[in-house]
Amino acid sequence: MPEVAVLVLINDGAGAVAALDDIATTVHVGLLKRGIEAEVRLVAGGQISEAASQFVSQQTRSGENILVAGGGDGTLSSAAAVLAETEVALGVLPLGTLNHFAKDLGVPLELEAAMDVIAARRPVLVDVAEVNGRVFLNNSSIGLYPFFVAERSAEQKRRGAGKLAAIGPALVRTFRAVSWQLVRISADSGADQVLTPCVFVGNNFYDAGDFGRRKSLSSRELCVYVVTQRTWLGLALLPFKIALGLIDTHRDLELLRPSRIEITSNRRETLVSVDGEATRMKMPLHFQTRAAALKVLSFRDPDTK
Repeated sequence: MPEVAVLVLINDGAGAVAALDDIATTVHVGLLKRGIEAEVRLVAGGQISEAASQFVSQQTRSGENILVAGGGDGTLSSAAAVLAETEVALGVLPLGTLNHFAKDLGVPLELEAAMDVIAARRPVLVDVAEVNGRVFLNNSSIGLYPFFVAERSAEQKRRGAGKLAAIGPALVRTFRAVSWQLVRISADSGADQVLTPCVFVGNNFYDAGDFGRRKSLSSRELCVYVVTQRTWLGLALLPFKIALGLIDTHRDLELLRPSRIEITSNRRETLVSVDGEATRMKMPLHFQTRAAALKVLSFRDPDTK
C-alpha cells in the first residue's frame, strides 16, 4: 500500500455533530479499523480553511494525501477552496443538515458507510465553480435566496434554533422584504437585461423538474436560472413547485448553461449566497466553472446517478 497522510477536520458546529457522542474518537477508531491511521481534529467552522491550507503546504512527500472534511456544505466548500487544483483528495463525512454535495456525489449519509468510501480511496475528478474568486461546490445566488440565508442564520442566533427550525420564520421575513431588481447578465451567447427577484447559479446542471438534483458533477458548465415570475403569488408558489417537481421552465424560470457569466446592476455591492452562506460582494459578479479541479473520494463516477 502506498504511503498515505490523512487529516480529518470536523466542524464542531455542524448539524449532526452534537447528536453524536465523542465524534472525534468514533471517526479515528472507525478509520483505524479500516486500515487508515488519521489525525482527527474538532475545529470551528471558521478554522477549516486555515487548517486545510496548513495540511496542503506540509504535504511534500510522495504518496497519497487525503483531507477529510466532516460537516455540511459550507464546511466542504471551505475545504474544496483550498484543495482545488492540488493533488490532495477530499474525503466527505456528511455531518451537516442538508448535505447536498454528498448526496449528488453518491456518498452515503450514514457515518459508517461514509467511512467505507474514504477507506476505499477511490478518487474521481469533479468541477468546482467560483464567483469573484470564491469557490463553491453547489450553488450561488443573488436576490431572494441570499436574503433568506441571512435571515435564517440570524434566526438561529436569536433563538438558538437549528437550521430546519429557523426556515419558517426566515421565509416569512424574506417574502415581506422581497424586491425585484434590474440586472444585466452577460454569458457565452450574449447579454440580456432582466427584472428578477433572484438569479441562481449552479455548479453543473440542476434539474428544476427533478427536485433540483444534479446527474453530473463534471459537465464543465454553470446552470443559471433567472426567476421570471412577476407576481407575489407566483413567487410564493415557486418553492412548492420545485419541491413537487412541478416547475414550468418556460413561465417560472429562464435557463442558461454557460461556462462563465457576468452579472451587473446599478448597485455597488450585493448580498450573495455561496453554498448556503450569505456574504456581501462588490459588483460586477464574475462566475466561472473550473473543470475537473477537485479530486474527491467516491464509490461511483461523478457522471452517473
